[in-house]
Amino acid sequence: MKRLFRAIWTIVSSRVLIPVVMGFFLVVYIGIAFFSDETLILLMALTRRSFLLGTVLALLPLNCASRIFVEADRFRKRRQAMTDAVSGLQPSLYDETVDLMTCSEFADLEGRLVTAGYRTKRSGNLLAAWRGISLSPSRIIFLAAMFCLFSGILVSLMSRTVYRLPVIEGETFQAPTGNGGIVERIIFGKSSGPILARDLVIEVAESGSAGGLDRFGVYPPSRFRGLFVYPRYLGIALFYRFSAPDMPGVYEKHDVLPLYPPGKEAATEISGSPYRITLRLEKPDDGSDPYITGRMSFFFKLMKGTDVLYSGSLARGGEFARNGYRLEFPDCRRMVITDFIGDYGVLLIWAASLLFLVAVSTWMPIRLFCSRREMLFRSEDDMIRACSRSEGGVRRHAGVFHEALDLLETKKNAKQSKDGGVSAK
Repeated sequence: MKRLFRAIWTIVSSRVLIPVVMGFFLVVYIGIAFFSDETLILLMALTRRSFLLGTVLALLPLNCASRIFVEADRFRKRRQAMTDAVSGLQPSLYDETVDLMTCSEFADLEGRLVTAGYRTKRSGNLLAAWRGISLSPSRIIFLAAMFCLFSGILVSLMSRTVYRLPVIEGETFQAPTGNGGIVERIIFGKSSGPILARDLVIEVAESGSAGGLDRFGVYPPSRFRGLFVYPRYLGIALFYRFSAPDMPGVYEKHDVLPLYPPGKEAATEISGSPYRITLRLEKPDDGSDPYITGRMSFFFKLMKGTDVLYSGSLARGGEFARNGYRLEFPDCRRMVITDFIGDYGVLLIWAASLLFLVAVSTWMPIRLFCSRREMLFRSEDDMIRACSRSEGGVRRHAGVFHEALDLLETKKNAKQSKDGGVSAK
């Protein structure tokens, strides 16, 4: 059983697990691409529904968590080895380990290492020398960022909920978790920021307060009662009246139409009749954007079956009447199709971005200017075990380490020569 757990732990904490899992999903992605144009969307749906794919994806954050434990444990053991708290040095913690069959004092060696710029600590039969700052904390932060990233992706795929609703200027701000105040304005215009070319802002009067406003923009996404608010598509909320000679009365309807940008067509059906109206938002002659200015005019086609009866242009408040047919546009308002998303994985992904920034901003200067270099010498039973590791400046550190070994060998040979001379006498 212990062997099984050890084998599982070796696999889970392996550095190659993440590339293997990503390669597996790449193969699945390529396979789906042969049968569907929406490859990524289908892959996400399959992962969400499949226990096997979900389990494979869960290996990514599990691997990061395991590697955090391994890195922290190695860092703790190396720190512990700087004292006499352990009985021996583990070669797996270091880049190089050398055993010398000699027993010697460390006084001369300590002075040589101090001259080379190392801080030293001697305690009994142990001499530790080091310089610089360890990169282990930065690596742990980087692994924590990867854990948050993969966990966020996993949570998003498995528990994400999306509600798509229209937000209409002048109407109640409706959301799945409850209605808010009144939508005061929908503002669309040029952006002053460096990321987006246009700004879209939904201003909602807070219910139960005087003069307060909630503002929901495109970036960064805002939250409303636990849900993220993502404005998606612009459109027009149109109120129209229609009557015809063969209809019993006046037909009225509030309709939400995806008529932006100008030139895009949308059709609305007159229920219970053979009539259909096709609409297109017209672009003004001065080149302005009707969604920004609010001056909206619509080109319409009144159709009966497949025949076009009449066509023309109508502005808000306009009326068309001919041969018993009447079409009116009493009101039209700005509208935004908005997604209300319940996705706690986004918080983990944001946390990952912050941790990546911290990891890179600390790792780079430490690696370039004050990388960690360590040497340990422990004398036991007529033998010295020497260990060395370096996170930067490998050649220079290796040179100092081998000079230290040469010094110990020289003292060993000198002692042997002295002992031989005494024996000869």
